[in-house]
Amino acid sequence: MRAPSRPARPSRRLPALAAGLAAAVTGGALLAAAAPAAAAPTACSDVEVVFARGTGETPGLGITGGPFVRALTSELSDRTVTSHAVDYAANSSQTSAGPGATAMSARVREVAAACPSTLFVLGGYSQGATVTDIAVGIRTGTTTGTPVPAELSGRVAAVVVFGNPLGISGRTIATASTTYGPKSKDYCNSSDSVCGSAPKTGTGGHLSYASNGSTTDGARFAAGLVRAAGAPTTPTPGPTPTPTPAPTCVRDSTRDHVAADRAVDVLGRAYARGTRDSLGYTSSFNVVSLRQVEGGWERVVSC
Repeated sequence: MRAPSRPARPSRRLPALAAGLAAAVTGGALLAAAAPAAAAPTACSDVEVVFARGTGETPGLGITGGPFVRALTSELSDRTVTSHAVDYAANSSQTSAGPGATAMSARVREVAAACPSTLFVLGGYSQGATVTDIAVGIRTGTTTGTPVPAELSGRVAAVVVFGNPLGISGRTIATASTTYGPKSKDYCNSSDSVCGSAPKTGTGGHLSYASNGSTTDGARFAAGLVRAAGAPTTPTPGPTPTPTPAPTCVRDSTRDHVAADRAVDVLGRAYARGTRDSLGYTSSFNVVSLRQVEGGWERVVSC
């Protein structure tokens, strides 16, 4: 005799599957909602420093960029100053300099579009200086990247680098870029082999830019160019600052620069007073342009 048949049970897999699908949809929605938007400045500043750290440093402004930004902020106390640390690998093979330059120029484009009155100070240390070289359009042979668009070059008030490997080839930004050279400063310690100052085992001279006054001097140089570029657009409390006059620029022979104390002669070669920029042989036939800066004179392409 056959046992009576049992009614079929409803499948428990269907509710479980439906619950799983619902969870997946909900989770996807949450993930979509949590996805960060593209980085953009929350408020526009008068000046933004875009700085690239050196090889092997942890993400951020680094041992040189931090003191440089603090010094510049102090120099420009009547303006709002923000900083952005270039997000790049800073790897030991130096191949990350090109992508770093692309990231630096992208930041300038992004902020320039959102903040029409913001001026920029670009800078870097060690491999970060190479990042800056490429960002201002200098070919280094290490790697390639996207430079700052030519139409935004006027928004870049100053370029300051420390321990720049470009020096190994005998160049600086001042000599390699007609656009950015007049508003640039390369710092290379006398014992820093990384920037080609002198052949030496080790890089002790490569690590002291924050402690030997270079970052402070670089900030002073950049602040002077920011002020020369114009008054801040952000209103500041208190009395209106006295406008800084445009820097004096003189084109003359190196012999006359020395005679006028704009330069000094050392063993037949002329060097700019204060900055020690090399001007070549002291001669009435060697004509160069010097621009007055705080504490002395610096070489520029032309007046």
